[in-house]
Amino acid sequence: MENVSNVSSEEELLQLRNEGKISEDEYKDLLATMQKTKKIDTEPTTSEIDKVKSKRKLGKIAFVLMLVGIILPGLCYFAVDLLAKATAENAHAAIGPWFFLGVAFEIAAFVMGVISWPDVFGKATVITISVLTVLLILFTR
Repeated sequence: MENVSNVSSEEELLQLRNEGKISEDEYKDLLATMQKTKKIDTEPTTSEIDKVKSKRKLGKIAFVLMLVGIILPGLCYFAVDLLAKATAENAHAAIGPWFFLGVAFEIAAFVMGVISWPDVFGKATVITISVLTVLLILFTR
């Protein structure tokens, strides 16, 4: 739907042409310029919407990676630990590989969270991973 200002501008151009104040060629040039301006004005909004959608998607992916990086290594460690205890007495699973798997997921989530910072999920991911890192550093000393 056209704006009222655009319609009135086109009507004004038509009126100026009919009154003989502008020539037919000038009328066509001005009308074409007005139509190009309308197209240019609508294009950035479409690309901005696409950017917001992609940031939202990246933010959700970062949030899921963060949760997977927290939950999956713990579950895997306890599953292997239970399996090791069932097969041999006084056996324990090594936490190293699962810790590094969690760190890999958290680094990927942090990077995607920073990229999607304007999104709520991106901010939540970056802040949560930062807090977890600080807590890890504080409690390992």
